[in-house]
Amino acid sequence: MTIKLIKHKRKIFPFIVQVGTGATGSNVVSHIAQLLSIFQIRGQYLIADPDIVEPHNLLNQLFLEGEVGKKKADVLARRYRAAYQVDIASYSKDYIEDVESLMQLFNTDYLRIGHSYDTLYLPIIIGCVDNNYSRQIMHQFFEKAGRCLYLDVGSEAAIVPADYPNRPKQEWTEEELDTFNSTGWSGQVVCGLKMDGQTILKAVAEMFPDILADKDEIAPSQVACSNIVAREPQRLIVNKMAALAVTTYINELFETGTISNHMTFFHAKKGYMRSNPAKNID
Repeated sequence: MTIKLIKHKRKIFPFIVQVGTGATGSNVVSHIAQLLSIFQIRGQYLIADPDIVEPHNLLNQLFLEGEVGKKKADVLARRYRAAYQVDIASYSKDYIEDVESLMQLFNTDYLRIGHSYDTLYLPIIIGCVDNNYSRQIMHQFFEKAGRCLYLDVGSEAAIVPADYPNRPKQEWTEEELDTFNSTGWSGQVVCGLKMDGQTILKAVAEMFPDILADKDEIAPSQVACSNIVAREPQRLIVNKMAALAVTTYINELFETGTISNHMTFFHAKKGYMRSNPAKNID
């Protein structure tokens, strides 16, 4: 089933808020900025992340040595705003740890969007996070919103020895190497959609209920990102494939005003990406 979002309306005003600008998120920004430019989309794009570029980020994120010590969101917004001449804003003051903070990012008072028959205002959340605490916040927003497109991307982390990265890879056992080489290649994107107060496509927390059941998650502000990277390393090719999977949804929306898929699964080692088509909720 292909969901036509604009139907009799002629255009969409997307208000995109992306939470997270790490290994996957930084790649997503580059893709969406280019799409905004080539499709000449009138809308708003805001990226939110208070994290600072650290030296280890240069290995798998879209940052340069001269940007170490600067806020990731600010760096990306400035870079791609200049590269593609599109309106990209950043919020780098705090982590989004409650639904009220997320709602404030969607403030339209200063945008002069207006409300006309030929324009559909569409709030879009893109979640590029690696924790269920943030997913729970975004799900609360989705539940409260009357209209919302919510894209969540998740990637499998490679399984490494408990003492990683202190013990070099050359000293790993054959079993540890086999485990590492066979994990961390897959991921998925889930597209949630609400229109006129009705859920058209279930969001990620409804498709994977463990997200809402997870009560042990610590707020992002209380966890060092470097600790997560050390404990749950991700592969560069997986992050790039994850960003491309997200981009397929935004590309279709910008080009035809439609959504055709509900979930997309990918496996970077096997080199495939497959999608489950959108269906009516029973």
